[in-house]
Amino acid sequence: MSAELDIRRLNSPGPISDAFLVSRAFVKVIIGPVGSAKTMTALRALRRVATRQRGTRDANGVLVRRARVGVIRESYPNIEKNTLPSWFDIHPEAHGKFTWKAPFTHRLTLILGTDAAGRPDDVCEFEIEFRAIGDRSVEEACRGWQVVAVMVDEADLQPPELLAFLSGRVGRGGIDAGLMVDPQIILSSNAPYVDNWLYGLAIERNIGDVLDAKVVAALGDRPLLEVFLQPGGRSPDAENLHNLQPGYYEIQAALNKHRPDYVARMIDNRFVPMQHGQPVNPQFSYQDHVRPLAWDRGRQLIIGCDQGLNAAAALCQRTPEGGLRTLREAVMLREDGALAKIGARAFGQLLRFTINEHFADLRPDMVRVVADPAAWNASDNEDEQRDWVRMVAKEIGLPIHRARSNRPALRNGAIWRAMDERGGYAVDPSCRHLIRGHLGGYRYMKADMSAGEKRGHLRIADTAHTHICDAEQYAALEAEHVIADLRGLPRNNAVPVQADSDFDVFRGV
Repeated sequence: MSAELDIRRLNSPGPISDAFLVSRAFVKVIIGPVGSAKTMTALRALRRVATRQRGTRDANGVLVRRARVGVIRESYPNIEKNTLPSWFDIHPEAHGKFTWKAPFTHRLTLILGTDAAGRPDDVCEFEIEFRAIGDRSVEEACRGWQVVAVMVDEADLQPPELLAFLSGRVGRGGIDAGLMVDPQIILSSNAPYVDNWLYGLAIERNIGDVLDAKVVAALGDRPLLEVFLQPGGRSPDAENLHNLQPGYYEIQAALNKHRPDYVARMIDNRFVPMQHGQPVNPQFSYQDHVRPLAWDRGRQLIIGCDQGLNAAAALCQRTPEGGLRTLREAVMLREDGALAKIGARAFGQLLRFTINEHFADLRPDMVRVVADPAAWNASDNEDEQRDWVRMVAKEIGLPIHRARSNRPALRNGAIWRAMDERGGYAVDPSCRHLIRGHLGGYRYMKADMSAGEKRGHLRIADTAHTHICDAEQYAALEAEHVIADLRGLPRNNAVPVQADSDFDVFRGV
């Protein structure tokens, strides 16, 4: 066997990329800004899967591994322009045999180890195939593919059904099943719009929380899905900066100031909706504010409610330091993910189920339920059930109090203040509807009017996310001193500190 020894050293973009590279999850996703080496890292991960396959010894005692892997995206021009340059940084075209006839293929012998005399004794017969979907259906594009692993480049731009077809194509690399190790689907992408299928998969984990026993058995000690979010390009922890020109992100941000959604997604790696109107909570960051939260049984649970046909509730707590933690949400969604209309009794039953499901044995003295003060005059429901508060309170078995205010300036200010403080705000990933609201579903109306003029003041649009965001605001107002601090008033209930000591501070040393 003859093979040319070529050692290529690739520096690490950063710790998130490194963790993604070694992940053994069946589906793994890396999401980051432009220039963060996502494509390069995903291609390296694809190569790593190939080199980890088991092999057999040939007549010369050389361990020979075999692996076929694939890359897929929307068109061959984009593969040629955007994907292949990164691949050729890993393995130049001149190495092995590259075929430019579609689908593009590259066959290589990878030398993984040598004996004491420097002769190869561990090699991988490696083939990578680059396919484009083009004008075919996803099923046609994937038909007949048998690969150990596949990478989907620019995954958010690909059809949502692609993942389903690829799941039946990986792990079929044309080698003995006993030699197969950790087949994978590898996705790379810039931050997708919140309306994109990739957001639903990677961020909302819509694969389900409980896996079938057969799936668990098939995966063994591997997770089904792992997601890796790189820091934004202007973050102090940004990855791959050492391979970029100084000011790379700052120049792009300046030139695209008129395109805030581009700056958010492509530079700052933030999720935004594909829609007009600025988000009410622009300081919200998925990376900084979303994390699993535990219920602190020793602290009061605050439930904020917003009434109406699209009623919603946010179940929150305050930390000892005053930070706001939103643990769960209670919203009624249809099967298609849209917000469902719901009457007072049905909402009360939904809220009671949420409390019992996630806050078992909650003592009545450790919970306070508040609602929009306007709810005491509510008449906006289909069943002519005008006493909304009374009916919900009866269903949950708890009294409901008027929120301290429904003035937007105070309600929004309570959330902004929490989000602006380091460690001041966090929301559990289970609050999917609320998170979408913070990412832009809860937004201002467009400033432009039909006559070409600008509105004199910003108005919040009535969207599917308005109710859950309002509910959280009512809960946020319940903390001590919140309204006084927002209004700039002194905290007049502070107790003076009195020292009980014989020490004379004026005596000196």
